[in-house]
Amino acid sequence: MGIPGLPGVAGPPGLPGSFKQKQQSAFSVTRQTSQYPLKNIPVIFNHAITNTNNDYDTTTGKFICRLPGVYYFVFHSSHTANLCVSLLKNQRKMASFCDHKTNSMQVSSGGTLLHLAAADEVWLGVNDYNGMVGIASSDSIFSGFLLFPD
Repeated sequence: MGIPGLPGVAGPPGLPGSFKQKQQSAFSVTRQTSQYPLKNIPVIFNHAITNTNNDYDTTTGKFICRLPGVYYFVFHSSHTANLCVSLLKNQRKMASFCDHKTNSMQVSSGGTLLHLAAADEVWLGVNDYNGMVGIASSDSIFSGFLLFPD
């Protein structure tokens, strides 16, 4: 076997990647208060951990879709009283999760996939069972991210 030869000429550039790979939307927000949320309005998660494009509004409690596609939403909630959480899309309940308190502090969670169009709104709400808190070492968190852009 002889000595390796010189490197060859560079090839042509590859095909460009999909523009959809560049479309990103993701948020993860926490609720930092010992006060229970008000019923029948969006639960306010007031601290953003991640909020690409600022699609989640920490003052209104709503995620507003800018990039249409399939999204995954999930919450993990610490609660000190009974809790029923609904995930809503444009005022319509898409999923509901209830947990009755049996310990001094409990954690509930739930999630779903939703297909969203531009300007669709998604948020969490509670009813009379509103024991959600966000206190030291017991966070309540709401997250969502775009899986497949249209």
